[in-house]
Parts: sequence; structure tokens; C-alpha cells
Amino acid sequence: MRKIKIEDFPNIGAVMASSMLFKDDMKPHFIFREKPSNDNDSGWRMFSGFESDEYSNNADNFGFYDAKTILEVDNSISELLLYKGYGSVWEREENADWEEVFDYPLEDDFEVKHQLSKNWGITINNLFEKNADAKDLMFTTGDKTIRLAIWNYDGKIKSEILKSQKEDIDTRNEANTILKRYEFHEDSFNKIGYHIKEYDERKDYTYNLLCTFSSIDNEVLQSFFYFDEARDIEWALETWKSIEKINK
Repeated sequence: MRKIKIEDFPNIGAVMASSMLFKDDMKPHFIFREKPSNDNDSGWRMFSGFESDEYSNNADNFGFYDAKTILEVDNSISELLLYKGYGSVWEREENADWEEVFDYPLEDDFEVKHQLSKNWGITINNLFEKNADAKDLMFTTGDKTIRLAIWNYDGKIKSEILKSQKEDIDTRNEANTILKRYEFHEDSFNKIGYHIKEYDERKDYTYNLLCTFSSIDNEVLQSFFYFDEARDIEWALETWKSIEKINK
């Protein structure tokens, strides 16, 4: 795993860590990121892996530290701290590589229904935070993001809108090769979309994008699901399928 120089590491917010990392000169062996408790909190929680239940239940045994202070103890986690989002859990054995954990229960890990407008709703994991400053509706964990926009096509019939959406997808294929197309029809609901990969020159990395259109009558909810790991296409598809028209 790539290490980032401590002096180049940006401010991500405070990290809560066990005192064992400092008083007992130990390295972290179990870390996870939950939803931040405030604007200055990164959400990262760090343990040596040797804390007893009694030790962990005593708040005096933990403190909040600048991320650079943590990296002075162990710089092997620099890339994890910077790029992994809320809900991420990692562990390692002594002197071994970090491995992701998928079955550790987090307090905020549950599904929540959001009403996006008078007519539209979506079910999103509670680990996602709403970005109030975004132009469109946006929810993010840091490494997964959902952006949504609602369009009204007055004067167009359903078949015209569907044709226009498919033409938009064909045009997109000229710039980025479409990895897979999707199409679902549920009663009066039309849902079409496509999966591509895009390259961010500024950050020098490639990410996945599922772009979708969900439409009933002449109203369309366009959604963009951004994610780093290819396996998260299943998360994107299931979240897309949860989109519903509230007033039918």
C-alpha cells in the first residue's frame, strides 16, 4: 500500500485513537471509520487490537489526535485514512498487510428513506451524509457518492423521453466505453442506465460511474453513482432500484 509523506498529508479532521498507541508505543491493528460526530471529526477510530472490553469502555483511554500525529506512529495507514469512506473497516496481524473487514457492525450502518422532492424518494444507507452545498442533491461517504437531479419534460410523451435518454447514452459511449447497459421496467416505471469508468487527471486515479434515468410520465430522476471499487456496482444497482415515485 502506497505511503503518503506526512508533511504532504492534508487536514482530514481529528482521529480518535487508543492511548496504547502512545503510552505503550504500539501500532494500530484495527481501524474503522464511522460518521463524524462534528465538523472537526474525521470519523476514524484506531485501536491497537489489544484493548480489553474494560479498557475500551473507559473514555479516558482514548483521545482525539491530528492525523499527522497518528502517521508518526504508523504511516502504513496514510492511504486508507485519505481515501476510504465512512463504513470502512480494516485489520491486520502483526507485521502483515491491512485487510478489509466486511462483517463488523457499525452503529450507523442501516438503511434510511429520503424524500427528495414532493414526488421522489430513495433508500440510502445512513452512513451517507447529505452535502448541503452541492448544486444538485448529493450524498456521500467519502469514497462513494450519489448525485441526483430531477427534470420535467413537459409536452413530451413517455416513449419520446425514453428515446432521448437512450440517445444520450449512445453519445456518452463515444467518449467513454460503456462497460454494461441496464434497463428495468416496473409497471409505469422506466429505468435505464449504464456503467463506465472515468479518469480524474487532477487526482490521478480511475473511478467507476453508474449513470441512470428513472422516469414516470414526463418526470425524470437522473442519478449518478460514483465509486472506487468495482464490486460496489451491486451497491449502486440496489440503491438505484430503491428509487420510487411517492405519489403514483
